[in-house]
Amino acid sequence: MSTATPANASDTANASDTAGALVTAGAADAGRTAIRKSAAAPASPMTRLIPRPPLPPGVLGAAVRPRRADAPHAVIGAEVWHTEWARPLLERLGLRTVIADERLSCERVLDTLAAQSVAFVCEELPVSGLAAMTWAARRTEALRRDDPLLGVVFMVEDHRALDPRALGPLVRTLSPGDTDLPDFLAEVQGVRREYHWELRNRRPGTRPAGEAAAPPARWTGTVPNFNVKHPSMLLPYALLSARTRREVYCEISPQEALLFVADSAGRGPVAAVAEVFGTLRQDVDRLNTALGSRLRLHLDHADDYEVVQAACEAGFDSVMVDGSGRTLHQNVLFTNAATELARRYGVLVEGEIGSIDGAGLRKWNKTTLSDFTRFVENTDLDLVGAHVGQFHSFDYGFAATRRSLAKVGLLDDRATGDDLHAFAEACARVEQDLNDAGLPGYSAEHRLVAELARRAATEGDGPDAGPRLDAVFREARTRVPVFQRPLLDALEKEWLEQRLAKARRKTELWDEVFATEPAREHRYAAIDHGLVQALTGVLEGTGRALVVHGGTSLSRVDLASLPAHGVARVNFGSGVYADYLEALRAQLPVDLAVDLAGDVNSPTGEGTWKHVRRMSYLAEATRDWRSWTDAPPSFVDTFVSRLERCYAAPLRGRTPAQAQGGRS
Repeated sequence: MSTATPANASDTANASDTAGALVTAGAADAGRTAIRKSAAAPASPMTRLIPRPPLPPGVLGAAVRPRRADAPHAVIGAEVWHTEWARPLLERLGLRTVIADERLSCERVLDTLAAQSVAFVCEELPVSGLAAMTWAARRTEALRRDDPLLGVVFMVEDHRALDPRALGPLVRTLSPGDTDLPDFLAEVQGVRREYHWELRNRRPGTRPAGEAAAPPARWTGTVPNFNVKHPSMLLPYALLSARTRREVYCEISPQEALLFVADSAGRGPVAAVAEVFGTLRQDVDRLNTALGSRLRLHLDHADDYEVVQAACEAGFDSVMVDGSGRTLHQNVLFTNAATELARRYGVLVEGEIGSIDGAGLRKWNKTTLSDFTRFVENTDLDLVGAHVGQFHSFDYGFAATRRSLAKVGLLDDRATGDDLHAFAEACARVEQDLNDAGLPGYSAEHRLVAELARRAATEGDGPDAGPRLDAVFREARTRVPVFQRPLLDALEKEWLEQRLAKARRKTELWDEVFATEPAREHRYAAIDHGLVQALTGVLEGTGRALVVHGGTSLSRVDLASLPAHGVARVNFGSGVYADYLEALRAQLPVDLAVDLAGDVNSPTGEGTWKHVRRMSYLAEATRDWRSWTDAPPSFVDTFVSRLERCYAAPLRGRTPAQAQGGRS
């Protein structure tokens, strides 16, 4: 395995003089470390870079191009690298290139390099036609043994050798004159970012230069924080603030912004969520101005730097940086970096220690006092959330949703027109069936399948070409012998089944996204008052305060005890949403409690179908909600009264001297 370094004859004379200052791409990290050390302390024999010996006479030197240490690798077959027209196209990408040959195969190179460090593999395609489809599919499967998101590129001398539409996701051909290889690289890296949390959270973004941000506003007393699963819920929250003359927070998580509010995710989930944040900020400002309310906007359960930055740029009043699903060390690193980002915008920052939601629905694993203490000592937060016995009834797994959407996008990638990728897989299956039946490769049946594949791949150009396979099948039926008609129908069946399998897989992915559709919990959590008292004791005198999530899982007695412990904020989510839907039925009566579990004709899973019903109902019942500000409907007043009675009033009950101790 060797790093490719293109020769540059004009730099040959200076190669020996500059060799000591050049660092190969593979040693870039070590080079930077040595440079940093030498800047901090006097140079020593251990820190100086050892110059390379002079080159022998007549040997041309190779000028090493400086590359970023985090640049991905590209594994290139030797036959591709030595192709005159292909090499410049690959060099322009600026990747760390590794050449594979008959002594060191691509598979062995991939085994050597770190996972996800290789952007793509480029090999020569030695065959054409139907054989090329089969060969490409097998090579792709072999190369992706350890990384299903590895990009695969097949070099062809003639673009007609293999139709790229017949290839799978993140697979393409490279032919003379191609200019879109950088777009393919960006596509591979983009999909990987959606799949892998670590790749998109290596470091936070930077704030544009401008005026320094004002310090964040502090909290007073115990403030309710109500969940927003539809923008129309902002009006009753603002009315509650105006009528009680108190500060009220409203929160939305990136998961809820995407699944409940966003109009479209066509530009990506983060762009969709950022658009929702901007709209919510405008609605909150409008309501505060019109009603004289003190409604504050909070980002809940954000575990991506880019989401935190989108909320800060939209003008949110506070953000929750949620690294609780990771190890304590990873949580501290992520929280500190995201806190530094939020501080540039003057935003209150909340962190969480002790995952309330380890995998899907909330687990029963309370925060330990030792972990809480270490987390507080190593972070610079305003608010800290902890698990003290409460639970959630909604899955806030935005990272998992991003992965599911990326998978749906990959399935959609080749499902255009007649989906030639599915047809290529169907041809391969039928070819295998013919081989299993003992028909030799030169038989008329094999030639018929190859001819149909060739016709399908050459009829029209581009992914937007209209349907063609129906015409190909129709023409074939008019000219093949009767005894070969079953072969045509078998091929058509395989093709349609391949397409149906993709549609079913996409439905399964959507069911995974909406599997934990929120519902009212009919039980109360057993809050650990002794743990709450111990955690608030750790925060005493630090200028920080405790936040309790899952407020609707707590009894009224437990809620009334939290102000006495000095809890700053209590979050209310799924129970409030269920109350809102119940109140909204007075505006537009509908039975949302229909049990769909036994409906075998539902177009998708139970959770997805219920979500579709509820969002459709909300859109219809609240389509003119922004005009309700001056004269709210009666159901809004009913809902505001319930918010005050069940959620806000209990938080104004006791003084710190009356705090409970021990377990409830």
